Amino acid sequence: MNFYAIRYFVVKSSLTLFPLDEGLQPKDLFTLPLVSRLETKYYNRTYTARILNDNPKDRYLVGYLLKSTDTHVIQLDKDLFNESDIPNWEKLFFVIDTEKQIVIFEYNTPIATPDNVKNVLHRLTNKSANQSGYEVKLDFLVDKFAFWDIIKESAGIYQIAFDLNAPNLFGGSKKANEWLKTLKEKHNMTHVAVDFRNENAELNYEQEELESYRDYADSGGGSWTLGVLQNGRKKKYKSVNHLRRKEVEINTNDPRETKRALTIIIERLQSIIDSLDDN
Repeated sequence: MNFYAIRYFVVKSSLTLFPLDEGLQPKDLFTLPLVSRLETKYYNRTYTARILNDNPKDRYLVGYLLKSTDTHVIQLDKDLFNESDIPNWEKLFFVIDTEKQIVIFEYNTPIATPDNVKNVLHRLTNKSANQSGYEVKLDFLVDKFAFWDIIKESAGIYQIAFDLNAPNLFGGSKKANEWLKTLKEKHNMTHVAVDFRNENAELNYEQEELESYRDYADSGGGSWTLGVLQNGRKKKYKSVNHLRRKEVEINTNDPRETKRALTIIIERLQSIIDSLDDN
């Protein structure tokens, strides 16, 4: 099974915050709707989650994201036949590390692309966070070499864009934090977008500054877009197409078997989470 990772944060979006229930932390506003089996609609499909852990306070939460679908069935009868659509569900396996605030998802694009999964997760979790004055931030963990490899292979750059989430997401361990922290204090923003362009593909850049933004984004703090000149043509690249991915042999087809083997599965997937995370 192939896995990719999404990092989640729950940040203040309002100057007036409603008190959280006793023992509840802001980051719990992400997992609570999943444990509570809330549903959301996305492109005319219903999505929900099922967590297999008996204790929702466990560090690692194992479960499935479920997507509604219809199975068309033809049943023969005595005279002719009957046709009907039977409600059905497709599933994607996931594991949440509530300490690192990372979700690893089964990579299965016929069921849902990574972008769709991220959007569905946001719809499932953000509404309840908003009610407490918070906002859920979700972004992929991206291949840390892709950004500079694209630049090195280009004959010029016509766009460099970053969309970065609110500061202090990594406890001050990323250089871009200070700049974002200053903006947060001035404007109470929850994300900032910067977009540099030169239509002649003659953009200059300061490598150390760009590296701080790239590092922040690729670690799950945002996203980037690169527009470059290659073979005389303009091409655009996005971070979402360069996800960090890891493969491991594991069978999670049967939820009941998965629940019985929960401890073993978590032990096996801990190393996958650690290898995807660079923070």
